[in-house]
Amino acid sequence: MGSVILDCYTNSALLDWVYAEGALYYTATAQSSSDHVSTCYSNFTNCELQNLQCGQVYNLVTLASNDQCNSPPSTSLQVESVPCPPEDVVPVLDCSSNTAYVEWRASTGAESYIVQAFGVEEHQTGCESSSQFCVLADLMCGFTYNISVIAINSVCNVSQSDVEQLQAAPCMPEQVEARVDCKSGGVMVSWEPSKGALSYTTVAQGSAGYNSTCSNTETTCLLDDLLCGLNYTITVIASDDVCNSTESSVVEIGTAPCIPQHVTAEMVCSNDTGVVSWEEGEGVTSYKVQAYGPDGHRTECHSSESSCELPNMHCGQLYNLTVTAQDGRCDNSNAFLNLMSVPCRPTNIKALLHCHSNSAAVTWEKASGALAYVAIGVTADGSHWTECNNTETYCDLRDLQCGQTYNVSVFGQDESCSSTDSDTAYVQTAPCPPQNVVVDAQCAKGEMVVSWSPNADAQYFHVAAVSNTGARLYCNSSGTTCTLSNLPCGQHYNVTMLSVRDTCESKTSPMLHTSSAPCVPMKPEGRLDCVSNSVWVSWNPSQGAASYFVHAEAADGHNSNCTTTSSTCSVQDLKCGTQYTFNVIALNQHCRSNHSTTFQIETGPCALESVKATTECNNDTILVEWEKTPGTPVYVVTAEADDNTFLSCNTSSVSCVLQDVRCDTYYRIIVSTSSDKCSSLRSPPKKVETAPCAPRNVSVVPLCETSGAAVSWKKSMVAESYQLIATGLDGHVAKCNTSVNNCSLDGLHCGQTYSLSITAKGAACRSLPSLSSFKTVPCPPVNLTVDIDCQTNSGKLSWNSTERAVEYISHATSMNGKTLFCGSGSTSCTFKNLECGDVYNFTVKSSDGFCNSSSSPTVQAGAVPCPPPYLRVRMQRIKKMDWAMISWDRVNCSNVEYLAKITSKIGNSPQTLMNVASYWWERPYFELPIPCSTTFSITVQSKNSAGVGRPSSIYSGITAPCAPQMVQYTGNMQSVVLSWNASVFATNYMVYNKSGGNRSVLCNTTKLSCQITNFDPSFTEVTAVNEVGESNPSQNITGLVGGRKRRDVQDDQVSLGLGENLEVPEVLSVTGSKGSLHVKWRKVENATEYTVVTEEEQGEELGGQAPRVETVEGDYYEETGLKASTTYCVRVAARNAVTQSSYSSPKCRNTGSSL
Repeated sequence: MGSVILDCYTNSALLDWVYAEGALYYTATAQSSSDHVSTCYSNFTNCELQNLQCGQVYNLVTLASNDQCNSPPSTSLQVESVPCPPEDVVPVLDCSSNTAYVEWRASTGAESYIVQAFGVEEHQTGCESSSQFCVLADLMCGFTYNISVIAINSVCNVSQSDVEQLQAAPCMPEQVEARVDCKSGGVMVSWEPSKGALSYTTVAQGSAGYNSTCSNTETTCLLDDLLCGLNYTITVIASDDVCNSTESSVVEIGTAPCIPQHVTAEMVCSNDTGVVSWEEGEGVTSYKVQAYGPDGHRTECHSSESSCELPNMHCGQLYNLTVTAQDGRCDNSNAFLNLMSVPCRPTNIKALLHCHSNSAAVTWEKASGALAYVAIGVTADGSHWTECNNTETYCDLRDLQCGQTYNVSVFGQDESCSSTDSDTAYVQTAPCPPQNVVVDAQCAKGEMVVSWSPNADAQYFHVAAVSNTGARLYCNSSGTTCTLSNLPCGQHYNVTMLSVRDTCESKTSPMLHTSSAPCVPMKPEGRLDCVSNSVWVSWNPSQGAASYFVHAEAADGHNSNCTTTSSTCSVQDLKCGTQYTFNVIALNQHCRSNHSTTFQIETGPCALESVKATTECNNDTILVEWEKTPGTPVYVVTAEADDNTFLSCNTSSVSCVLQDVRCDTYYRIIVSTSSDKCSSLRSPPKKVETAPCAPRNVSVVPLCETSGAAVSWKKSMVAESYQLIATGLDGHVAKCNTSVNNCSLDGLHCGQTYSLSITAKGAACRSLPSLSSFKTVPCPPVNLTVDIDCQTNSGKLSWNSTERAVEYISHATSMNGKTLFCGSGSTSCTFKNLECGDVYNFTVKSSDGFCNSSSSPTVQAGAVPCPPPYLRVRMQRIKKMDWAMISWDRVNCSNVEYLAKITSKIGNSPQTLMNVASYWWERPYFELPIPCSTTFSITVQSKNSAGVGRPSSIYSGITAPCAPQMVQYTGNMQSVVLSWNASVFATNYMVYNKSGGNRSVLCNTTKLSCQITNFDPSFTEVTAVNEVGESNPSQNITGLVGGRKRRDVQDDQVSLGLGENLEVPEVLSVTGSKGSLHVKWRKVENATEYTVVTEEEQGEELGGQAPRVETVEGDYYEETGLKASTTYCVRVAARNAVTQSSYSSPKCRNTGSSL
């Protein structure tokens, strides 16, 4: 046999051999291992074997023949046919890397493969592989490629598959530009068309976490929902039906400035300047304020701060203000408001004096811009000023000082400012009343002389004197004195004066009182009292007398007198056996009368001497002793008290005891030998005092300021001093010694009842104590608490009750000194109209109706802002992360900042808690990330200078579940069972096929497994779903050898560091009853909690309830709410803060049976 050559293009074998002797023709045969035969005939020494099957190995033999016989077969040659073309070529594009994964079915006879990719626009690439897939790594973005696979063996490389077309990922958008659309406030983004793109997505990421997107098929996009005054980073992504391009280069841009917020305007009244202020906004380079007045005047100012001044504003104009925020691009963010300029000055001022009321009527012309007017009158020396106001063009200046010239000017006012002052008008007031008026009663002349200080403002002075009988006396003088003569005796006069200028009289001077001399007392007479050796004098009352003076004088010059306001008087201490001459004189405040007619009386003789009288202290007796007189059988002792009452006793001895002596009394005692007190056998009077009485009529008045008490009592006639002792129930003692009938106790303890003892001390005796009690001022309240109600801007102050308090007075004082008052009869009081943002010091005083206590300890509380209302939360997924987009309504309070706070349990586990908060800022929104499979609670707080307010109402929710973990399959590629672990909060699970760039649903189930046909793990993904959303896909799918085995339930994407350090719990029992299962297991060392998974036993049909996943801390659990007569399987895993065991083997029970 010669040689064989394979023609790759025709799949034919060209065979030649050496000439065989005697041969007429030849027969060549090729037979494959699959018994395929190809034969050719030739008269020559070569032949072509055609129609070989691809991918076969043929054995070739040749027979030589003549007409009768065939030769034996030649030695065999072997040839390999052309490889079969690859079939089922599938290119799959990896969008993220712009590479193509090409796979195909193995070709018979192929030793390796070449993948060719020819771009429609002349780019080509390829790859080689000895397996059934290959990766095209250098595709050009946006190109369309025709892809084919060539099977190669050692001889041929012409077996090409059918062509498959593949579109590479779109090119990244280039030359991205962004500009602010000032009219709409949005941002217009443009870019060059991207090769291969069918649509574009523009993403704007705000500096505060706020995002916005825009999708379209054009190369421009208007982002019209961006927040004003923020910086955004903008990227564009190109897309086709399958892939997204990489993000474009980042373009940074600031949005249009926000309309200025919290704009206020006020006038600087002193210089016609308007001050406009606002809250500074983000991204603003400067502000412009324009003012337009109705008179055509306009002015403006510019500022890069938060305020600016508008100078030289015209008076009385209502200006329209426009505040524009400027950033150099968009200067159309305008805020509008009005400002009333300073009122114009009033004109044509006139002032007219009303003499009778000493007031001035002021009038003027109406001033532009004035809502009200104030007229001010100032004396020429500036010592006094007064004002009046009105919304009309007139008012009266009252309470003018006399004798002054007032400069009168008028100001126009609006709600904020006063105008400059008007021209000045002048008014001279009425003369002042005469000053330093003195009335000198010249009693001997029957005249009164009135004098006063000079007054240059008066032309003359008028004096009037009115007597008690109604008689009127007058005199006028231009000097400083005036005399009223011929005054009758016994008259009282009221004297007044006027200053007079022209027809204007002053007010009357203060009334002075004087009197003429009293009339002489008439019919004086006397009566001798021998016991006291005194004379009782009486007379007829004198007209005009205020008091009387009685004088008694003996021939030897001895005299005695008495003074009284009545018409009787007792002249004491007269000598025995002496003749006295008596007269009476009447007196008043200003004069004394001549003395009355006189009369004479002789006192009785005194023969007995050496009388001694001794008071028995607090015994109601007086011991009287004397020397015995010969021949006197009986002695009579007589004692006369101050009130002319008598005591007496008779005895034949030389002493006698007077009984029933009254305390606090002076007695004059005589001893006589008969009942005739004026006989010669009597002693001189002996004066003696008894012991003081216990003080009476005790009065206690609290001294509120000093926490003391002022004590007073009736004065004793004989006491020289008093001692006061006050003893409190708490043992506190206060003392006072005094010589008068009152005393003040300071520093007493509050809220106490004190017992009071007062004793009087005379010359020889001390009184019995006067006992009483009194109560001190109440104590200040304690335990103050304040509850601020931000909704009503009120604060309820509460305290403990105080003994004996009938009322409480509370105060709230702000840091700027403003004080609010609140009175209450109970132990709380509510302050209204608190200023939000102010901090107040609260105090309370107790009152017993007479005294207030000292102030309580101060409690400080701030009028903090209310919790933000209307909390809203929207979940949004950004770059595979769940974000809570939190917003709320602003609080009605100035200078408020907000803080959003999230408290969550990752995987609904108490072992994995997360607390995260924003920073304080003034805007009503914030975005915070939250992990998947998490239950969360969101609150927002507000604060200002007064402090932090209460949290808002709680917004609770859950996030989308985490991607299922431990996704595994068992079976072959035609039919597998795909299983996974439960995802917390998942209600169902989705299985997708993502081949060809499209996502198609393979399975939707509430179970933890699903049967899949035509399975390819490279193009399969599993997600968990609940009412919030869908998890990220779980793409790490592995196969298991043997039967299906479930291991653990991961709670979320946050790694719990799952390991095998914990033992698998041993389930001891599962008992079922109607609608419930009770599970009991053995505790695992180091485990802090257990995860229990309960699911229906799976039959041939998938569906039913989702698995129930619960985390418990004990060693048992009861699952309720199950379907009756249904078989459920239970698995338990142990866990702690760092790891979780595998699950126990399922134990299944029917809810209608019991183990």
